[in-house]
Amino acid sequence: MAARTLPDRFIARAPVPADAPAIARLIAACQEADGDEPDASAEEVLRDWEGLDLGQEAVLVVAPDGEAAAYADVLNRRYVQLSVYGYVHPRFRGMGLGTWLVQWGEEWIQDRMHLAPAEAQVTVQHYIRASSTSALRLMEQHGYRPVRDIWVMTITLDQPPPAPEWPEGITARTFVPGQDERATYEAVEEAFGDIWGRPPSTFERWLSMTQSERKDPELWLLAVETDSGHIVGTCLGQETAGKGWIGSVGVRRPWRGRGIALALLQEVFGVYYRRGVREVELSVDAESRTGAPRLYRRAGMHVKHRYVLHRKEIRPGIDLSTTAAHS
Repeated sequence: MAARTLPDRFIARAPVPADAPAIARLIAACQEADGDEPDASAEEVLRDWEGLDLGQEAVLVVAPDGEAAAYADVLNRRYVQLSVYGYVHPRFRGMGLGTWLVQWGEEWIQDRMHLAPAEAQVTVQHYIRASSTSALRLMEQHGYRPVRDIWVMTITLDQPPPAPEWPEGITARTFVPGQDERATYEAVEEAFGDIWGRPPSTFERWLSMTQSERKDPELWLLAVETDSGHIVGTCLGQETAGKGWIGSVGVRRPWRGRGIALALLQEVFGVYYRRGVREVELSVDAESRTGAPRLYRRAGMHVKHRYVLHRKEIRPGIDLSTTAAHS
């Protein structure tokens, strides 16, 4: 790999919390350039940083005039799969900053591959807007291949959502902080064991990444067996800057096909509506083996954005993600 170099007088450093407004402006400028309504906020950036070691897992490139020119952070799954989320301000595109960020991500995982199981395949991946021809071309130039379509789906709650219909023996309750952490984590991991290309998480990592969400338990809904209290499904939402985001919806396999996931969605939509939140989004694998996009459409959602997941193998080995376990 060629040595990473920045344009003259550009500097790269770790971001700090005080940089959140500047990074939000950078992301908003990228959204606008891509034809979206800019809605990034410092509050969202700070929430995204939960569980992130800013000194090790993020980088900010600053232009000579002090403006945030480029930014990236990573989601590390056990050093076998690294997701890189990068942005280059439209003012500074065409200067090689995108290439610099791609190389930064690859070097990040190469420096830490010794922490992955010796037999494991190690990969890096990027989520690229389907309409961004320059970014798609950049991925191709660096040896990445498209492996999956990812959709961001949305719903506008301009009227009260339908009341959920719970199957017999199943009811919903809110998450109880200090009581439900371990059981909720286990329910999420089991339900998401069917998700393509997702290595399992650890309890400690899950806790660190959900700190703020767990402080708003009204948006964390658990479907439970009425008799045993056993958690059979989860819908974990959050509210940031007046918008709703659902991080995950999952039902354990033995309880699927009974309408639990749809009921969870309708329940959480009702909570958002009563709060005055009118837009709720989530992301989904367009080719989900569980049929999730069909479920979300039944719930009234539609596709807002399309992304193409690009992946590159950094080290060959055994695929420890669920691709190998469930294909």
